[in-house]
Amino acid sequence: MHKKHLKFVSITEAFAELQNTLDMQSELKKREEIEPLLSRIENLQIRKATRKVHPLELVRRNGLWIKSHGSEKFYYGIDLVEFFLDLLSSKPVGTVSEVYAEIQSVKASVAKHSKTGVTGLQIETEMEKFKCVQCGHCCLNLPDAYQTSVPDSDVRRWKRAQRFDILEWVDTFGGINDIWISPQTGEAVIRCPWLRKLPKKSKYICRIHETKPKHCRNFPKSKRHALDNGCKGFPAD
Repeated sequence: MHKKHLKFVSITEAFAELQNTLDMQSELKKREEIEPLLSRIENLQIRKATRKVHPLELVRRNGLWIKSHGSEKFYYGIDLVEFFLDLLSSKPVGTVSEVYAEIQSVKASVAKHSKTGVTGLQIETEMEKFKCVQCGHCCLNLPDAYQTSVPDSDVRRWKRAQRFDILEWVDTFGGINDIWISPQTGEAVIRCPWLRKLPKKSKYICRIHETKPKHCRNFPKSKRHALDNGCKGFPAD
């Protein structure tokens, strides 16, 4: 039996995590996830809609018409996330805990930090249940699961090790180190160039495992991160 992995987050940190999770979703997913939560925490008149927000725009936006303070406004995308989080910030910390638990797919409770006494959330992350099964999913579908840039610390490490084979797949411009960029085409690739399938097995290994990017070493960042990206490292509930 693995010991439960716990973490404490301040209310500010909790909101930052919620914003990051929701911002990563498609417009439709944002709407589907936020609508029932809005209805639960506030008595609002809400109706779903798909509309053009500008006459010259070709794309129809997935959002919500929300009536508040006597006026109705159409919210979609990041604006919908910000409206929701701004409303949530006015609610008791117990409500924040419940919403955090639902969005992040974990257990959360209101707690005080053992040293500072600051009120925040105690999270059962369930990361102790995670085990990489070498399915390769996160590396076969980089746009679904991957962070497309690396910090300077990764680049400096590869330079010190003279890993020019890795560095030729890095495109640095304006202080951003984009990966994995094909040296032949100059375009980002879908499949990680360092992924290797094991012979006669449905398993994969990383050919640069000992020096792979920090993002890869820390994947997934949370249970929700894994679920969003189709990671098979968590046991089925």
